Amino acid sequence: MSAVRSSKVALMAVAAFFTIFMGLAYFHLGTPATFTSPANNIPDSASLVPDKKEPAVATYAHDEPAIVPTVEPDVVPTTPITELEEVEEVKEAEEVKEAEEVKEAEEVDDADDSLGTPTKQLQVPSSTPTPKSQEPKEPEAPAGPATANIAAFRPDQWIFPAVKPDDPQYFPYGHWPSELPSDKPHWTKPLGKKLCIIDLESRSFDKPGELWSDSMTWNRSTEVHGPSGGTINHWVYSKIHGYQYYYVKINQYADRRDSWKKPSVLSKILKKHDVCVFIDSDAMFNRLDLPMEWLMNYWSINPNNNSLALPFDPNTEHNLDRFGKLFVNTGFMIMQNNPKLYEMFKEWDDCPNEGGKYPGCTEFRQRKGWQPTDQGGFGTFIRYDYPKDVLELPCNEANGFPESGTDCNGKFIKHVWLGKEDRLVLAVGAVFPGVLLETFHKQFLADKDNFLTSEDKLMAEDSKS
Repeated sequence: MSAVRSSKVALMAVAAFFTIFMGLAYFHLGTPATFTSPANNIPDSASLVPDKKEPAVATYAHDEPAIVPTVEPDVVPTTPITELEEVEEVKEAEEVKEAEEVKEAEEVDDADDSLGTPTKQLQVPSSTPTPKSQEPKEPEAPAGPATANIAAFRPDQWIFPAVKPDDPQYFPYGHWPSELPSDKPHWTKPLGKKLCIIDLESRSFDKPGELWSDSMTWNRSTEVHGPSGGTINHWVYSKIHGYQYYYVKINQYADRRDSWKKPSVLSKILKKHDVCVFIDSDAMFNRLDLPMEWLMNYWSINPNNNSLALPFDPNTEHNLDRFGKLFVNTGFMIMQNNPKLYEMFKEWDDCPNEGGKYPGCTEFRQRKGWQPTDQGGFGTFIRYDYPKDVLELPCNEANGFPESGTDCNGKFIKHVWLGKEDRLVLAVGAVFPGVLLETFHKQFLADKDNFLTSEDKLMAEDSKS
């Protein structure tokens, strides 16, 4: 019995050894030395099933395809026929794709590895470098405008008037329209040079970042001077709408604030025009595309019913005159060239003098706390003598700024009387972002011969006439 058992064990060992040997031979003869994983996620085991119809693909570029002998295993393969067919279809598709890509690679003379991600595939060395024309290129950034073009970019090429003087509505950016109160507005055509914008200044403004310095730029934003930016705004607005602009260097008073120069100097300039607008350096045209003619129609301003228009101050106690009425702000005034205006301005100019028509007006020569100067004299005395000639404008539309905490938000005319070195600078940045401030400042300096004058020159012209 032991001998029989030994014989059985020996036979089993021989059978096992033969099975292992045949298996090794099967895998060695039926599988290429190097294979490529299918690119369509077929299981790894499927790629090892020998193909009975097609020869194996050569692994190296210089090899001839090796014929794989068909192996007929004693055991029926466990892989279903349908899976074998799918594998054959996939392999055929891969071979077609490989042939096409190899042909394409030969055409461009490039050993392009475009058949998928090989697991152990060897690369064919090539002495021909990859053509640069085949390398991916980064998209080129659009070329910015040349410096010369920026310097020639004028205000009237940047913004155009949004409405005609008599258009019934003005839509800022297409929303929240403002409407003219009458269907028969007084101003129907642009005034051009018949309308003027005036700045009066006794300060030099020649420090870095100021109006008369060599440069104003956001590259040195801490230097940008708020009132200087406001002045640039006035010049730009004039250029957009074709108005005459004046920058007048005024002399200083010895016994009163320089703002008292307004009535005498403005009267001289107004004689050359139909309408003139005075605006402080800390005030700005908030809607650069809105013509002044349209605004005058909106506020019902015309020489037949008034001579001067100016806005109320915010409704606070320190802005009340001795009669309990809100002061009007002389930092923005629309003046009509008519006799009443000159009569009014003459009395305003004389108001703070000793022995004049208004004895109490001398107290407004200098500023005392919240007490105003020239506008204090005008609001306390002059306007009461000319009630039909002075039009008082809404504070919300022609005075103040949104951060003031008052009912004056500067809808059309923004007047930043507090925070001139920060809030006003931000307001300037909102209308002149980026290179616009620097560009328009340079153009302002280049254009100075067309607008820069002085009080002395104006008075000399008047004496000659």
